Amino acid sequence: MGKPPKKKGGKKNVQKEEDPSQSSMSVEEPTSPDVPEVEVEDDSNLSAAARKKKEKKEKKEKSLQALQALQATRKPSSHSESTAKDEEDPTSKEQASKPEPKSPEEAPSQTQSEAAAMPSQEKSLPTEVTKEPPKPVEEEEFGLGLGLSGARKKKPKKKKAEPVQPVEAQQAPAPQPVPQPAEAPKAAPATSPAAAPAPVLVQMPEPAQAARPGPWSKSGSGKGRGWTPMPLGTMPAPQIPPVNLIPQPTPTAPVPTGRGPKSMEPTMCHYTIPHKIPGNRVRAAHIRVMVNYLEMEFKALKIYRYDVSVTPDKPKKMLPDVFLKVKNKFFANELIAFDQMKNCYSLNPLKNITSTERFHATVELLDQNGRSINFDVSLKATGVVDLENIKNYMKSRASSLCHPTEEIQCIDVILRQGALESYVKAGRQFFKRPSRPIDLGYGYEMWTGLFQSAIFTNKSFINIDVAHKGFPRHQSVLDAMIKDFNLDPTKPLENQRGYDYFVLFVKGLKVVATLVGNTPSAGHRREFICNGLVGPPNELVFTITESDGRTRKTSVAEYFAKDKNYRLRYPRLNCLWVGNKDRCIYFPIELLHVAEGQALTRQLNDQQISKMVKEAATPPDERLKKIKEVISNMKYSQNRDFKRFGLEISEKFYTVKAKVLEPPVLEIGNGKVTPRKGQWQANRLLKPEALTSWALIAVDTDPRNDYGQMIDLIVSTGGQMGMAVNKPKFVNVNAKMKMLHSILMNAYRDVRFVFIVVSSRGRDDYHKVKQLAEREVGILTQCIKEMTARRMNQMTAKNLLLKVNSKLMGINQAIDSLAMPKCLKDAPVMIVGADVTHPSPDQSNVPSIAAVTASLDAKCYIYNIELSIQTPKKEMIVEFEDMMFDHLKIYKERNQGRLPKKIFVFRDGVSEGQFKQVMNSELAAVHNAYQRMAGMQNKPEVLFLLVQKRHHTRLFNDGPNVQYNVEPGTVVDTDIVHASELDFYLVSHQAIKGTARPTRYHTVCNDGKIPDDEVEQLTYYLCHLYSRCMRSVSYPTPTYYAHLACLRARSLTHGEKFDNRELERKPKRLHVLDKMLQFSRMFFV
Repeated sequence: MGKPPKKKGGKKNVQKEEDPSQSSMSVEEPTSPDVPEVEVEDDSNLSAAARKKKEKKEKKEKSLQALQALQATRKPSSHSESTAKDEEDPTSKEQASKPEPKSPEEAPSQTQSEAAAMPSQEKSLPTEVTKEPPKPVEEEEFGLGLGLSGARKKKPKKKKAEPVQPVEAQQAPAPQPVPQPAEAPKAAPATSPAAAPAPVLVQMPEPAQAARPGPWSKSGSGKGRGWTPMPLGTMPAPQIPPVNLIPQPTPTAPVPTGRGPKSMEPTMCHYTIPHKIPGNRVRAAHIRVMVNYLEMEFKALKIYRYDVSVTPDKPKKMLPDVFLKVKNKFFANELIAFDQMKNCYSLNPLKNITSTERFHATVELLDQNGRSINFDVSLKATGVVDLENIKNYMKSRASSLCHPTEEIQCIDVILRQGALESYVKAGRQFFKRPSRPIDLGYGYEMWTGLFQSAIFTNKSFINIDVAHKGFPRHQSVLDAMIKDFNLDPTKPLENQRGYDYFVLFVKGLKVVATLVGNTPSAGHRREFICNGLVGPPNELVFTITESDGRTRKTSVAEYFAKDKNYRLRYPRLNCLWVGNKDRCIYFPIELLHVAEGQALTRQLNDQQISKMVKEAATPPDERLKKIKEVISNMKYSQNRDFKRFGLEISEKFYTVKAKVLEPPVLEIGNGKVTPRKGQWQANRLLKPEALTSWALIAVDTDPRNDYGQMIDLIVSTGGQMGMAVNKPKFVNVNAKMKMLHSILMNAYRDVRFVFIVVSSRGRDDYHKVKQLAEREVGILTQCIKEMTARRMNQMTAKNLLLKVNSKLMGINQAIDSLAMPKCLKDAPVMIVGADVTHPSPDQSNVPSIAAVTASLDAKCYIYNIELSIQTPKKEMIVEFEDMMFDHLKIYKERNQGRLPKKIFVFRDGVSEGQFKQVMNSELAAVHNAYQRMAGMQNKPEVLFLLVQKRHHTRLFNDGPNVQYNVEPGTVVDTDIVHASELDFYLVSHQAIKGTARPTRYHTVCNDGKIPDDEVEQLTYYLCHLYSRCMRSVSYPTPTYYAHLACLRARSLTHGEKFDNRELERKPKRLHVLDKMLQFSRMFFV
């Protein structure tokens, strides 16, 4: 048992769009650099080059200091005059001018005057409060699951550590004198700007390259207009975010403020989000709908925040019990909410805990094996969360960029406490095992749970919804192998069909080992994380050190038989490698169980996702009933702790004003049609393309299949739709994947389109076909699953030809020119969609894919795509400017040298915390790309909307029709959205099954001052141009195409390895062959 085994191969999980219930994002706010100190040195001995470099450095430092002085004297902006009118406390003003430390640990100690001003503290706890935490007791090592240490990887020798004394034996430091309470001094007058300390600098953006225009600044009234290009090497004067103008009361508790909430830190954004622009041009029916929100009232309390440190910090599932024991023992009368990680929030200040004086306690708990573990817990004050900031944010109608993130997080943690008692936490969702869980296959079952989140607009709400997630079924690993993967334990696993899926299942799985043998530990259970599958126990050999120092080699099977008196039932069945990856701990599969209630972050496979979507899709009335059951179980209105924290929660669903937009009139081949309930019928296509030279190839399928009926249906249905479809040039039903490249190369001479029938098993064949056709040969293809080809009917053939016609650059339908929104008619327009897809959390080495699509014609139907490969989990599109520049170049070539005057961007996949990043990065990239193409004096009118699908807001009919979904075209733009910005929910489609999910849109730029109702109409109309079906879709076509483009990029790069360090330096652009693009830009649909 020397080195840990190499990772076993296996099929990778097929990348699919992430399930919204599992998704979570977080953005780290940029911190400001400290002001450097300038040292005076003797430079007489320096070389000329070194002296020049030193002078350049000093000049840069002087510039930074000048910028500091400018920030210190800058006056508040005019849009918060209402806040500035309130009387300011001089002491709070003085505190606000001081630069805050980078972290709670760097918080400055209290001055004597501050300590004297504090109220007297109660008598301290002499045994629990210390200045330094005691050293943690080292954990006992555990090898081979039987008390033996397995072989480790060789490591450099380290200096032997001193023996750790027990916690009780450590000498506590001498107690420090407690300052005597004194009379608080009078408030000092506010310091002048000149005398105030220099504020922390806002981080400067990197200078733009000389070949491109510099960053953009925003001028004018702050309502989405007035773009001004800036000279290179300059930047706008720093602005104080509006939320910083909200006066913060001086805390009265003896807890230092520490580092303030992230939402209050000075940050810079080159743009401002435009305000609403009322309009009355669009006809709509006004109704009321029910939303799964509960109204909430809260008091403007101050909540005290503490950092919680637990050593050892594993097992994680014991941390809540550890904290609860500390709370009950030392703070039994205090109301405290714990986030189960690093923070707790208390209604009152905890005694004798400050930012410099930690509280320490040691508690003992038993793990699931009955083993005693000592946990050292320390608490440190990190600040005060003032809920008044939320009320000020709501009253002032402040920008979304000033969202009071930390205050809202505090309320979320408080609300979470009720669910933690009886649910398993998974992100912001909570689950419990149902009495009859639904089997998802491959060892998983579906659990039902709840989602809750605090929402603050001009009112305060709690968003409540049901949630669904797949959990590994609690059973023995042996049973899972036999029942769920059809593996025979008496035969070699590598040669069996379900082996690859089983390898994926056990990797990263938490398993419980049952100890056997004749030792005192027999019968105990230990939890491990599985690293993978290794060889059988009769082949795995390791070295044992006896009690007398002698060593001997033995196999795992022999060890169990001789040392533990346990004979394995399956000595030839593989073992699992578990525990620390630096050690070789092997367990026979027959001794392991799947741990219960483990919320894994891995991606489910296609079959599991399909089944979960099918089972979770419930009609509106059933979903409403399930949500009501959740509310009844949580008892929000009766919760005493909520009331003590100042929260009053209604248990009645909120009703809100809504409107139903009229659908667009569509042009089709035989006239015009108006969609009804999100769908329409068109016998003929608007602009059908001929399919004269094509072929049919079946790859690795059953040679007995007869494809004659499918060919006849394609020819006849194509004729009915207006397409001239000839018989295929040739048919090959016995093709092999290894010969497909040469077959396609030969076919390219005679045909321009190939239907390829692939096996219904997995997607590897699909990936290979697209790689060969689009990156090596340059021919258009349409893949069909073998089962679909055998069961082909006229409806399937019609849907197939909708895609084929679009790939041939035909047009299936378009918005009638007379019905077009005004913003699409008065000037050339480019519609842009952008999206980034990420790998699942268990795929750390798979890159993220960014796609940007752009329309090329006046009907907004033909699109071009640009693809980029970037580092994993990076949400911002790094190459956005270059991708937009390429789009503009192609648009200009296809439109007689003209550029669009307007650019409408629909950006998908951005959370509220990333608005500022998108505006500074991608919105600026649109303007920079345009000016690179058209010159610095030309400015497009940009409309930039952020598209959000991953949320839990649902709309229901308010009345007797609650069993039906709301009508397509239903818009909500009041109460539950931002009060002053164009932020709306739109249901644009008719859900085939289940409850329709509205899509949320937030406008962050509106140069053309397009009225709100026209923006909503434009968005709804664009949902009717999707080429694959004759139905309106759930979000705009350009965004849908961006998602399809990301999936195509996944196929084109399937199996390819990327260096994340190289991608960090420079993302990689992905292209298909030019000869195919010359024939079709719509190859990806």
